[in-house]
Amino acid sequence: MHYILQDVMENPLVGEGSFFDSSTWRGDETDADVPGLVSFFEALARLTGRVHILVKPDGTYIGGLLESQDLRSLDTCLDLVDGVICATRPEFSRRLKEILAVKEQDVQTLILPFSMTDGHLIIRSTSISKAIVCLSLHRASEMVQPQLANLEEVFNLTHAEAVIVFNLFLGHTPQQIAAGHNNSIHTIRAHIRRCYDKLGITCREELWRKLNAYRLV
Repeated sequence: MHYILQDVMENPLVGEGSFFDSSTWRGDETDADVPGLVSFFEALARLTGRVHILVKPDGTYIGGLLESQDLRSLDTCLDLVDGVICATRPEFSRRLKEILAVKEQDVQTLILPFSMTDGHLIIRSTSISKAIVCLSLHRASEMVQPQLANLEEVFNLTHAEAVIVFNLFLGHTPQQIAAGHNNSIHTIRAHIRRCYDKLGITCREELWRKLNAYRLV
């Protein structure tokens, strides 16, 4: 049978009908095509920079973490204890159980504060089958460095202009950019004007809105 992956990926490039073909999938079994499913989400994590974990509804870990990843070291407010995903703080355990009990075709969200730094972990869950739940972990923190498509290629910018545009996207002021690149503020402002012309924008707000469409991570 064909098992359709729904509500797991929001990227429209995936399109309808993305599936894992398994003639033995029963909806309540986890041994059918699980290696392919795990490999898929590991690849997805490498592409998106987000952690995707496959678990059973009781929290038993199935796969998804890359070899270099560890839940506790990622400051995710989650831990893996005896093969089971659990919250590091008791007050979050109930809500974690609730999102693990997500119904098919539904999506639930849980927001947890980081354990050691400022920011939050946004956990989204969806049911792949009666036996498998997918958790998507997004770190909402200023420490997370965004990645953009190649701005030099997309907007015909020079390398110096692309660096300045990226710094503006990060929220740096012209004064901070000038100090960081050992340039005068007048030189940086001239660069910014040229960059705005190439991007077809007139202000910082338009820059954020335009570049957000080219954000990879």
